[in-house]
Amino acid sequence: MVSASKAKRDAEKAARAAAAGKDLKPKKTLASKASRAASQANSNNTSAASSVNGDDEVDAKLMKLKLQEDEDGISDRVTTGVLASLTASRDIKITSASLVFHGKVLFNDTTIEINFGRRYGLLGENGCGKSTLLKALAAREFPIPEHVDIYLLNEPADPTEYSALEYVVKQAEQELARLEKLAEDTLERDGHESPELDHLYEVYDRPSVRLLHSGR
Repeated sequence: MVSASKAKRDAEKAARAAAAGKDLKPKKTLASKASRAASQANSNNTSAASSVNGDDEVDAKLMKLKLQEDEDGISDRVTTGVLASLTASRDIKITSASLVFHGKVLFNDTTIEINFGRRYGLLGENGCGKSTLLKALAAREFPIPEHVDIYLLNEPADPTEYSALEYVVKQAEQELARLEKLAEDTLERDGHESPELDHLYEVYDRPSVRLLHSGR
């Protein structure tokens, strides 16, 4: 509670200020205005940076979901298989092949044959594992020889003037650029010890990626 004497002094002080045409409220100085402006600008920049970083994180998570990988880049698929063809052959034959996705057996004890110069199509109901098989092949989770280049087109292709091969190569080049940018950002943010770099360098060092990088 305010004492009577203090209330009286405050009233007298206010009356004198009013008579002199002054306002008891502290005036905002240019310094305080500049300080608030700088603080607001810094806040906006921080919010914008957080928004951009947040968008990048969402895009990275969506990419991992599309590739059926967890946050550490580890595949959600479990595969087995034995290379039965010659390592240097352009034809591929894998025996005792199996593919399990999140505990569901998609196929077991199967033979996969891919012969040079042939075209193949996958037929099956939605959710039966067609895309999962292609992603497992693209990630070389089956014993595919290193000299065989693999390009995975993970989404339907838009209408374009390019041939199917040209389109896939251009998509691979874009993915290569994305990986390089992601590696640079990860290195700058987390340093050389980041476990994410190991996965990025592993992908970057695949023969198909090296082929694109060399421009051959």
